[in-house]
Amino acid sequence: MPPYSPVFSALGAGNTPQMHIHERTAPMALYDAMARRLFDDYERFNLIVEELEDKGRADLLRQGLPADAVRHRLELDMRYGDQMVTVAVVADRTRLSGPVDVMALIELFAQDYGRRYGEGSQSPEAGIRISTIRVASHVPTGTVKFDAALPDGTPEPAVPVSSRRCHFVGFDTAVDTPVYDENALRPGLVVHGPAVVTAAAPTYLVEPGWRLQTGAHGAIWFLTDAGDSR
Repeated sequence: MPPYSPVFSALGAGNTPQMHIHERTAPMALYDAMARRLFDDYERFNLIVEELEDKGRADLLRQGLPADAVRHRLELDMRYGDQMVTVAVVADRTRLSGPVDVMALIELFAQDYGRRYGEGSQSPEAGIRISTIRVASHVPTGTVKFDAALPDGTPEPAVPVSSRRCHFVGFDTAVDTPVYDENALRPGLVVHGPAVVTAAAPTYLVEPGWRLQTGAHGAIWFLTDAGDSR
């Protein structure tokens, strides 16, 4: 179980970089199969990307993040010809200035398509189209890394504070079950089931044949006594 599990979703949300995504439906033919011509309206493409970047940057600035820390990732929803299936391609450049840039995007799309659907499934002869231009604007930030590793050495048995009779699956009658408080969750201790561990937020039930140990940063491990499988 992750540390701070009762608020883990909120913790995870607060531990992720700030990001805003803006997109525009913008049909474009990178390669027109009928005319056998590459896309050359670079200004239209670049203006859309710039507008989406400006929107994302403004969102981040309103949150008080520094302008010089804002980064942008360009994604293009692409497809072959009139196929319904599109593939989101992360572009390796944010502007187009000539045929070399267009061919680079086409090659990225072909590689991604081949990885997804099998090499040789590409069909550029049907034409190559962009349906959506998307910009993810974000600020890279440091995040808290949680270490779940168990301490080295042999753990010591925790000391129960009381007991109660509990019913477990597979037992016909109630079982005398030790009860532990949050002191049993200190790394380096072990709680053998059957047991109940009451802490400030969650309550842990350790079934017979299992044991509870606490890893670094409060991660809880439930381990089986038979085979030590995790």
